[in-house]
Amino acid sequence: MKIGLFMYLFLLTSLMAQSQSPNLVELKRKTAAIHGGVSYVEEGNGIPILFVHGTLSNANTWRKIIPSLSKKYRCIAIDLPIGGHTIPLAERVDLSPVGIANLIKDFLDFLNIEKAIIVSNDTGGAYAQIFASLYPESIEKMIFSNCEVLDVFPPKKFKYLISAVRIPGFTYLLSRCFKIKGMLRSDLVMGLLSDKISGSELSELYLKSFINNKKVRRNFTDNVKTWSPEYTIEAGKILATKKFPVLVLWGAEDVKLFPMKLAEQLKDMFANSKLIPIPNSKTYIQEDQPEIMIEEIDRFVSYESETKN
Repeated sequence: MKIGLFMYLFLLTSLMAQSQSPNLVELKRKTAAIHGGVSYVEEGNGIPILFVHGTLSNANTWRKIIPSLSKKYRCIAIDLPIGGHTIPLAERVDLSPVGIANLIKDFLDFLNIEKAIIVSNDTGGAYAQIFASLYPESIEKMIFSNCEVLDVFPPKKFKYLISAVRIPGFTYLLSRCFKIKGMLRSDLVMGLLSDKISGSELSELYLKSFINNKKVRRNFTDNVKTWSPEYTIEAGKILATKKFPVLVLWGAEDVKLFPMKLAEQLKDMFANSKLIPIPNSKTYIQEDQPEIMIEEIDRFVSYESETKN
């Protein structure tokens, strides 16, 4: 009887693990020989689309998006050194918002890409704005999803981190908290970002390096302590003069981090822009509504490309 119960539980656990495993599959990485090594994903051919993630994330956040879009486009997702990356950058590298923008430019130069479509989310949206303001000649068009805008950088909920990361031992304690998978889905940690992502996905695909590597945490600290709306406000002034096509996809259920009024501000910043609210999604549209995101990106890119030809 006991053996039968043990086998039943073993088989049930195995089946559960198998059913969850597809969500825990990481995208295959390459390494760009810049700044000591920057990991990235590259799949497909055609028009280059660069995907830019947010804080405590990495290219894995696009794992539900890239496999479909890479059938038509050259999809590239960089691992920015902002907490979820696997290769720590040297301490001498500038990880301020301008430094991140410069790193993106170095990355595109490494890949010999003169112009790209930039798809961004969360803090990646702020860096995309700053990058576009500094290197407008590198922009073909831009696609934003829930992110910082103008005087919101970072959102109020995470503003405390700017001071907290300066406290000795804070990021180590944070990494110990991140080991508790049940806590990751709470609003105090990352629960406000997505309704669908699990604690296991956050732990294994997003936060593993932060938990295990103190050099990754040091990069995170060097980046976070430089957050300031001064960068996004200045970028906004420059971008208001630009006419490249912009699509804004906004998770309509994101009411605490990036409410819809920010989407309106972002849309109004650009002369040639369109806003599409995405239902039943918080900040991470790529997690909550990947099919809709794929469809809207494809429609936007295809339409603009057909117009040129």
